Amino acid sequence: MNSSIFPFLVPITAIICWSVVSMVKHANSSPKGTPQQDPMLQAALTQAEAHATRLEERIDQLERILDEDIPGWRARNAR
Repeated sequence: MNSSIFPFLVPITAIICWSVVSMVKHANSSPKGTPQQDPMLQAALTQAEAHATRLEERIDQLERILDEDIPGWRARNAR
């Protein structure tokens, strides 16, 4: 390499690195302000949460029934 380019390598490298970092920061930055949530999405999430809670209650009830009727069923079915 020609030694006359060496003094320019550091500034050129710094400019390229600064550009890359700026683009990455810009791409990762969130939009200003809090975005409004979609009411339909919020309603669907609330409904899904209620459904999951009911399913957990049903599973707990079924496990209690199995514990009474078939003692040791958990040990036999553990994998």
